[in-house]
Amino acid sequence: MGAGGKFFNDVVAARTRAAQQILDTPDLRARFESLGGLKADLEKLIQTGLAAEALNHAQSDAKATGKAATIQVLQAFEALQDEYSLILGAARAVRSDLAAEQEPGGVIQRLDDIIRNEAQVTVTIEEAVDGGKSRKVRRKASQEALRAEIEKDAVALAGFTEIAGRLTERRCDPQRLERLRRSAQELSGQLGNRVVKKGAQKAITSQEQEMVAAQRQKWGGVYRLLAALGRQDERVMQLLREAGRS
Repeated sequence: MGAGGKFFNDVVAARTRAAQQILDTPDLRARFESLGGLKADLEKLIQTGLAAEALNHAQSDAKATGKAATIQVLQAFEALQDEYSLILGAARAVRSDLAAEQEPGGVIQRLDDIIRNEAQVTVTIEEAVDGGKSRKVRRKASQEALRAEIEKDAVALAGFTEIAGRLTERRCDPQRLERLRRSAQELSGQLGNRVVKKGAQKAITSQEQEMVAAQRQKWGGVYRLLAALGRQDERVMQLLREAGRS
């Protein structure tokens, strides 16, 4: 069996079993110690192996939690965008009414500034490359930028008293705008929560790698003693075949 890998695997588990078997079997432990081994060597192999396994399981849980958090954010974000789209539709209908009725240009301009969906515009940038040619680079707004734009527009529409009655006629009353603002604000927390959970997953991964590396180092340090014991006892030899050399 190969002995590579940075994460918990069959080799790590086999080394843990080997150390546990020797520690729990009085005659094997006595012979290991007679060859120069220590109880602490075996305990170190067991402790790091068990820790690596536990961290591996925790990492799997963290991945599942992270995926669940991502799904939750996407679902909430989709619902928020759907509602935002409907409210902007009502605002654009009001804008059309204002233009048809030749309302003061300042009111129309203010409404235009609000309903212009700036955050969703794809920006095209011309970048020079070798040979004097250019390429187009498209940058799309992040979820947080879109969320912030929605919250800002909800606040702006709620404070636009000149068209409040017209919006209410189109079933876009102050309470609905407040719900939109609150939903956008709450989504910010969910985005932050997702980042925290992803960070936790990375930390667990790093700790698992450290435990595997520590066990590998200890195994390599006492392997000659284990091999000598294996030459004396077939039980140990079988354990070493499963565990790999280094």
